[in-house]
Amino acid sequence: MAAVNKQAEAYKEKGNEEFRNGDFAKAIENYTYATEMDPKNPVYFTNRSMCYFKMGEHAKSLRDAEKSIKLNNNWVKGYYRAGMAELELGHFKEAVKYLKQAADMEPETAAYSQAAADAKRRLLATMTKAEVTKMEGNELFQTGEIDKAIAKYERALTEVKPVDDKSKNIAADIHANLAMCYQQRWDANNVVASCTNCLELVPNHVKALVRRAQGYESLEKYKLALADFDAACALEPNMEVAYKGAVRVRGTLRKIGAI
Repeated sequence: MAAVNKQAEAYKEKGNEEFRNGDFAKAIENYTYATEMDPKNPVYFTNRSMCYFKMGEHAKSLRDAEKSIKLNNNWVKGYYRAGMAELELGHFKEAVKYLKQAADMEPETAAYSQAAADAKRRLLATMTKAEVTKMEGNELFQTGEIDKAIAKYERALTEVKPVDDKSKNIAADIHANLAMCYQQRWDANNVVASCTNCLELVPNHVKALVRRAQGYESLEKYKLALADFDAACALEPNMEVAYKGAVRVRGTLRKIGAI
């Protein structure tokens, strides 16, 4: 266990006192001194995050909460504070992610589960029917219920008409998610088909390019795989899975004398 920085703790206590007195600016000042004395302690950042939140400075509150998570990715208060800040910023999807993490880490803490449920309600209110069904499919996929996830994604496709950019992106993402499910089933033909459907709607959909490349590679259609990996690399040069895939497939093509 790391030694307690007494000077930092003294500033934290002063900050706590100012917070209780309602002087959030003074509390922030003291918590800032604490972070300077001990920049690796996540407590000081979440305390300052809470002050910024009380002052309506939600972007700053989020910044400090995320700093605390980087210092300790098991710091539940960091996820909670980040989620609450994202909620106030209107970033409902991000809020759900953070608050669900907090609720999963401490299911006995009612404030966390209630906040997560509120964030999800607010997110759902902004979503189309197809997006809601897609999200349900995502939740099933995350719990390993692949067949049920496929059924949800197929249903979601019946609920969206890809006529404008937004609806095309929604439908494309659903096709890409179906491909992800088929990857789990080692069904390369359906991976390729789903990704092709996606790319017909959104030609620069990087995840679909990579998944189709992987499908083509499984089917030993190496030149098609390389074309998709290279296209993904051109769109996202730092995408490791695309770069490694391109290197791997190019090596295979050399071995078989195809290039």
